[in-house]
Amino acid sequence: MNNEKDTKKSSWDNIEQYFATQVIKQAKTSAKRWFVAWLITLAALIGTNAYWIYVFNSYEYVSQDGSGVNTINTGNQEDISIGTENAD
Repeated sequence: MNNEKDTKKSSWDNIEQYFATQVIKQAKTSAKRWFVAWLITLAALIGTNAYWIYVFNSYEYVSQDGSGVNTINTGNQEDISIGTENAD
């Protein structure tokens, strides 16, 4: 009878150890997945910020000098006629 209790006790200990091992393995897998998701999110954040800065710096700014003339600061200063011309 005592031998039977020892057998049940040892088999239950083996089952507990098996379940504990499975839980740890599942936690490791889950942690790896979340880390990869975090890396992808970080890369997306850096990429979108870099693109936003690029677009912001390529915008053509319009400024006005002291005499009220608008100039477009693109590095290419040409005569620009703004408005419509009447053919009358």
